[in-house]
Amino acid sequence: MGLQYRVKKVNLDLYKRKVRGYKVQFLSQGIITEDDLVAYILNSAQIPQSMVRACTMAIADAIQFYVINGHRVSFGKFGKFHLKVENTCVDTPEECLADTVKRTTLCFTPSADIKNLLGKAQLRKYESLSDK
Repeated sequence: MGLQYRVKKVNLDLYKRKVRGYKVQFLSQGIITEDDLVAYILNSAQIPQSMVRACTMAIADAIQFYVINGHRVSFGKFGKFHLKVENTCVDTPEECLADTVKRTTLCFTPSADIKNLLGKAQLRKYESLSDK
């Protein structure tokens, strides 16, 4: 197994200049749902399904609660969650108000274990009939 990618033609505005070329784009293998995760956990651990569901819901609720209340959440070998804010730059500290916030985003930083796995993953080019 490995990560499949395709080559995609791009036309971008990068730093106010047009960039044309090609880039690698990973192919999605589909969406893994909560049901899929529960089934995977059931196969790897001897825990009743109701407990697995309760735990996954409790973990999601806990992450939401702590992040929304200003905490960074470290989730062991998985990674860390934190909030990031994008705002308009202003001239003085007094002008820096909630109105200057454009967007708040939940960010995830994978653990070193996951980063190492990604670094070792094999990449395979996706070949379709249209590519030949």
